[in-house]
Amino acid sequence: MNTLPSFTAPKNSLRRRIAPLAMLAAAGIVLTGCSAPAQSSDGTALTTIEFGLPTQMGANNSPMAVAQHLGYFADEGLDVKIVITKDSASIISGVDSGSLDIGSTPPEPILQAKANGNGDDLVLMYNYIRQQTGSIAVLDDSPIESLDDFAGATIGQASLGTSNMLLSNGILHTAGLEADTDFSNLAVGTGAAARQALESGQVDGLSLWDTEYAAMEATGVKLRYFTIPEVEKLFSTSYFTTTTFLEDDRDTAAGFGRAMAKATLFAATNPTAALTMMYEDYPETLIAGTSPDEQLATDLVALERRIVLLTAGDPVANKDFGSYEASAATAWVDFATSAGIITEPVDADTLYTDDLVADYNDFDTDAVVTAAEDWTAAE
Repeated sequence: MNTLPSFTAPKNSLRRRIAPLAMLAAAGIVLTGCSAPAQSSDGTALTTIEFGLPTQMGANNSPMAVAQHLGYFADEGLDVKIVITKDSASIISGVDSGSLDIGSTPPEPILQAKANGNGDDLVLMYNYIRQQTGSIAVLDDSPIESLDDFAGATIGQASLGTSNMLLSNGILHTAGLEADTDFSNLAVGTGAAARQALESGQVDGLSLWDTEYAAMEATGVKLRYFTIPEVEKLFSTSYFTTTTFLEDDRDTAAGFGRAMAKATLFAATNPTAALTMMYEDYPETLIAGTSPDEQLATDLVALERRIVLLTAGDPVANKDFGSYEASAATAWVDFATSAGIITEPVDADTLYTDDLVADYNDFDTDAVVTAAEDWTAAE
């Protein structure tokens, strides 16, 4: 495990950006939420950080909306600007260059960057989704019955720069199938667009994630899934940054993780509240032509499936929100190697750090649970 120096820097020491927020907006979409505060509850000015997100705000990201809505970020002295890039590659580049402070991604592109010698400073800092979300899905009546049957198939991807494409390519690699030779990938987006692509036969399968599949199933789509045992034991999305950022702005990183730990626990306790906050602060998440009750019902199915993965291993009892297991990091390196995701060795100990886990979990869990249980829509 990679550990970091115990140096603690003042919160206002956040390094200068290589690219201003306006430049980030040109490459992605900057979301702040309708209720993002300009200062903390005690009147202290907030430190702004840019956070890269590869997917649109939705049920899968609703804990982030909770952290903003309830002031968990502000309590840590932070004003978090969400930059949606729609792919992981842009986030890797942004964090590595310093134009983003923290990013969200599954490990595949980090492993690739390290294997290629371009990501030595990158490090996973917070294990957000503690079990694997990705798999390949087909319609229940599809003729595809095994991984071998994907020969000649077209796989629908959210975009051609997502980590899920690396995952599904890796899964099929283990069956001797190679992208662009034995099967093809096609960008189809998510939600209704992805569903239409699958049901119309434009694609033979989808390579998305748990909440997308859950939302489809909630509207009546019957799916079957393909993965391999090696993938089932992997963790998924993590928050990552650079070792330089952690050394220079340790308190900022710790505060970000603690706010997300609180928000995750709140959302797990009261998912309806989490979604209601998201709808209020991010009205673009409301789907035109769908009633609020219908959308809430669908999004609840998706979020509740995600919560199982967010709370795997009981991080409340163990006080280990954000933590990694060394064996899981090794499993990732082993899978990435065997699946052809990386062709050069990566030291699993350099992939992540648990140095801030105690800080992430330094809060009153009972108070968060009580607040979630007592929440009403009028708040």
